[in-house]
Amino acid sequence: MQEKDWSEEHLKKMIVEQRKHMWRDDTIEMYSKWMGLRQGMTVVDVGCGLGYLGWTFWKFFGDSGEYCGVDQSVSLLEEARSISEDWAHGGKASFQQGDAYELPFPDNFADWTMCQTLLMHLEFPEKALAEMVRVTKPGGLITCNEPDNISASGRVVHFSGMEISDEHIIQNHKMMLIWARGRKKLGHGDYSIAVKIPMMMHDLGLVEIDSRCNDTCNFVQPPYETPRQKNILEMTKKSFDEDEENNKRWQQEYREFFLAGGGSLSSFYRHKKRNDSTREEFRQVHKDQVENGTWHCCWGASSFFCIKGRKIQS
Repeated sequence: MQEKDWSEEHLKKMIVEQRKHMWRDDTIEMYSKWMGLRQGMTVVDVGCGLGYLGWTFWKFFGDSGEYCGVDQSVSLLEEARSISEDWAHGGKASFQQGDAYELPFPDNFADWTMCQTLLMHLEFPEKALAEMVRVTKPGGLITCNEPDNISASGRVVHFSGMEISDEHIIQNHKMMLIWARGRKKLGHGDYSIAVKIPMMMHDLGLVEIDSRCNDTCNFVQPPYETPRQKNILEMTKKSFDEDEENNKRWQQEYREFFLAGGGSLSSFYRHKKRNDSTREEFRQVHKDQVENGTWHCCWGASSFFCIKGRKIQS
């Protein structure tokens, strides 16, 4: 399979939507203290996309600071430059094309090097993390915001109007384990990378290693009062009008990863048939409930982590 181009409209739309309300404002403020951020820092953001981490943390380091975003996509970088004019006040924001395995900065360049949902997509995450360490000054900070999506696939979800059987949860989790193994085997990254990063940091000689979990609880219920719940509701409404092309693309990718992970073609089609039936049943029930304002859903705690380490002083 070809490497994803995150500037493609359906992928860019997905990452923009996912980042809305991803972190609470008070959590970001707490993390800035936990990480020891200060004004005037030089910061490198690897796999920066549209510069999300830049504007998220700018007020904690941007006064006389410098933000350097790096990404492979020229299209995303052009848009990021334009967006940064709205948030990069009092300091400097720059963007350049680059490779996570060979960052375009000298040794000991940044006070803080960071990434978000980058390592989970890389065939060699240790190599990218080693580059992040290389460009960071002695005593400087390295942070990685990454998920443990495999563990999340086995959690209990409460839906309004329907219950999911234990068998369905167990079967879905098993399929996800096989799919994720194939995804990693084919070089598309580790879907549970977050739980491995602390040891990766240790092996690279970092100190003061610590981790925090995103404290957002995922739920939506009437009267949909918060901005986050309103956003989830709108995304759910849009999902009722399925994008057949996108769905076809996802099914093809799922099948290829699943087979590469050791799954059989027959089990894939059995699972697909069962899931298609369940999804259509859920879709109709939830569509009716959204329309009459009674829909609610809770899928519990986040499995998204912020892991930090510090480069040892010379």
